This record gives sequence, structure tokens and C-alpha cells, in this order.
Amino acid sequence: MKKMRKRIAVLLSTLLMAAGVLSGCGKSDSSGNEENGKVVTIKAQTIGAELTRVENLKKAAEKLNQELKEQGKDIQVKVETSSFDGGTDEYAKQFMLAFRSKKAPDIYTTGHENIGWLADGNYILPLDELKQSKAYADVFPSLWESVTYKGRIWGALQDTEARPVFYNKDVLRKLGWSEEEINSLPEKVKNGEFTLADMTKVAEEAVKKGLVPYGIIHRPVEGPDFHVMVYNFGGTLYDPKENKIVLDKTAVKKQLDYYDEIAQKKLIPKNLTQMEWSNIHKTVVNGKALFYYGGIWNVFNWAQDNFHEKLGKVDEKWVNEHLGMMLIPAAEKGGKPITLSHPFVYTVSAQTKHPELVKRLLELVADPALQAKHDVETFHLPVTENVLDHPTFQANQTLKNVAYMSEYTTFLPNHNGFPQYSKAVFNAIQSVELGKKTPEQALKDLETQLKNDLGDQLKIVE
Repeated sequence: MKKMRKRIAVLLSTLLMAAGVLSGCGKSDSSGNEENGKVVTIKAQTIGAELTRVENLKKAAEKLNQELKEQGKDIQVKVETSSFDGGTDEYAKQFMLAFRSKKAPDIYTTGHENIGWLADGNYILPLDELKQSKAYADVFPSLWESVTYKGRIWGALQDTEARPVFYNKDVLRKLGWSEEEINSLPEKVKNGEFTLADMTKVAEEAVKKGLVPYGIIHRPVEGPDFHVMVYNFGGTLYDPKENKIVLDKTAVKKQLDYYDEIAQKKLIPKNLTQMEWSNIHKTVVNGKALFYYGGIWNVFNWAQDNFHEKLGKVDEKWVNEHLGMMLIPAAEKGGKPITLSHPFVYTVSAQTKHPELVKRLLELVADPALQAKHDVETFHLPVTENVLDHPTFQANQTLKNVAYMSEYTTFLPNHNGFPQYSKAVFNAIQSVELGKKTPEQALKDLETQLKNDLGDQLKIVE
């Protein structure tokens, strides 16, 4: 806790000179109207291109205003939204500075893994009552874990997703697979018939036959995807009772062994962890990799930019014709496959002057129609089961096909020390893939670094 406060203090002192430009950060649609006793302005901020995350709050405000009018209350709610254009680290810094200047948005939309430092720093309010709300009664039970920290609920679930393995149907056809075999692959993975070792073997065959330059490709930068392998190999990342990050040495060793294997067999680009994201997307959509550890939202990405060499942007129909999606295969035959989700959540600033109105807004924004609109437009999955039957969601074949993955999902810890753990593990994986260290050396150095970085926040499991 002391280390966390020290990091925040140093960060703030470094950035205070930027405080004067806070009001200009992000893209805002604020009309500049002041509160006048009858109009309450609630500000909501998000990051990135998925603007429905905050635009849906405007729709929810329309319903809230109707309810307030029916209740005879002389008050109306106006929602002002903004979207931050920078990276996630800058987004967090901007929020801290805004909070310091008492200009924080009432609703701060962020990845669930930030709940730890937001809660420990007293930046946000607990939202335990949402779990009892009718609006969230249909939440997929496992999702509550992603917004729970130290036994309390700290966020309203906004959306979730799955991180499947994309497989290239055209390459499998060239390998002699029948259409039935190609289309049944997700089911075989689901049943534990097709394992991680099988995936590596097929990737190796495709490369040896010259069908693709790469059998497997994964994200090029540090991020959540890598940690799913610890879960896949039977390990854990967090001890909630002790509130400590866990270095599960047995599982992490297997994790490093896996990335070492696909590098040694030359199934991945030699410089994969030094590539640009755009090159990853180009490699996938142009059929230069058989398997890709991606996210379902990539379907949205590929429709936004000209990644395909001939077609430019590719739509959902093209993706489904050429690519399939499956869970990450189990590490052992007959085992349970896996995926990892990174829910986005609405957090409520501890500085908000209207906590009750904000909480009512968060209940209304969970409306199935609003969720379905966001999910279909951005290729994400809903947080409540009732959305699965909504006509808008049902009309999207891609999302319907992967909705089952929510039953196999896992999450990152919300602990404020996890970002340090994640960066250290990525560095270890990078050193192994580049051939600079053996898995044994990388694990030894990782343990030393984590002991230094996390101190008593770290629990080591042999």
C-alpha cells in the first residue's frame, strides 16, 4: 500500500504542470450549459473508439428523466461524454490529475483490472448494492469476480469479451481437412479432444509444407492474453485471502516452456514481440498465419482499417468465410479449454455530487437493448444473460457463435501490483522467444525481479 501511494505521489508531482490542460483532454460533446437547480450534469469518460460505452448513458438518462418526472421530482439529468485518445497509462494519469484538481468525471469507464488502485487510492465509490439490483440480476455469475476487490463490488459491468484462437480455414483446407472437420474444430476443442499440443502439431505441419510463414501468432506487446496460460497449466495469479499476487513457479515454468517451444520450432515471427500491431493484423487477414491468439473485437478492428492487401477493410461476412474461432485448447487431453475476458466497467468517482442519480443511471444503462446495440457495433459480449435473446444480438451470427465462451472465461487480478507482475512476465517471455534466456534462466530472473518490485505483496508457490 505504501509503495502504491508513493508511486501515485511521484506520478502526480511529475504531471501537475499538465493539470491546466485537463479541460481540453479527450473529445467532448459538452454544450457548456451550467447546472441551474433543475438540470444535473453528469460527466462520463471512456477511452478509445467504442463510444457507445458512454453514448448509451445518454439513452439511459432519457429513461431516468422520464422516471423523475413521473415521480414528481423537479430535476432532470444531462449526460456529457468524452473519449480519451491516448494510451491506457496516460488515461489513468489523466484521471488522477483530474481527481487532484477536483475535475474528475462522475463516471470513469475503465478496464476491470484498474479497480485495485482506484479503490485503494479512494478514487471511487463501492457499488455493492448493484449486485442486488434487478438490472443486474441476470449477470453471468462469473463476471462478478472481475469487479470484486477485498470483498466489495467496485464497478458496474459494461461489457465483456472473449479471447479465442482464430484459425485460418483456407490453410486447413490446403492441409486436406474436410469442411466438417474445419467446422467441428471448436466443438472438439470444447470437449478437450483437440489440445494445445495438437494445435502446435498442426501449426508445425502447415509451416513445414510451406502453406504459411507462421503457424502461430500472438499479441506483440504486454497484455492480458499471456496470463491465460498460467490458468491453462493449472496455476493461479492471485490469493484473495492474503490479497497477494502469486508467482506460481510450476505453472509459469510451463508457460515459459510453451513460448520457448513455439519459438524454437520457428512457428512465430522471430521478432514477434517487437512488431507493430498493424503488422499483426495484416499477417492474420492476409492468411500468413494459421492460428492467432486474438480477441473477438478484432472483427471490429479489421472492418475499420485497410489491413487486407487487396480488399482493404474486410467485413464480418468475409471473416466468417475465411476464419474460425475456438477456445484456447486445454493443456491436457480431456481437459477444460479456456479463454480470458477483460470486462470494461463503469466506476463512480468518490467526488461525484450526485451518487444516487449516477447509480440509477448505471442500472438503466444495463438495459438489454442498449447492451445489444453496443455489443453488435463493437463486437463485444453482454454482461447479462437476457441480452442473448434480444433480436439485435440474435441477428449477429458471429456473436451468437462465441457467446458460449463466457462459460469458460477467466480474469486478471484487480490487485494494484499486477501491472508490475504483467510487465515482468512479458519481459521474461520476450527474452525466451528471442533466445536470450532459457525458460529456467527467465524464471529465476523473474522471481528475483518480482521479489524486488512487489516485496510483501508477492506470494511464491513452488
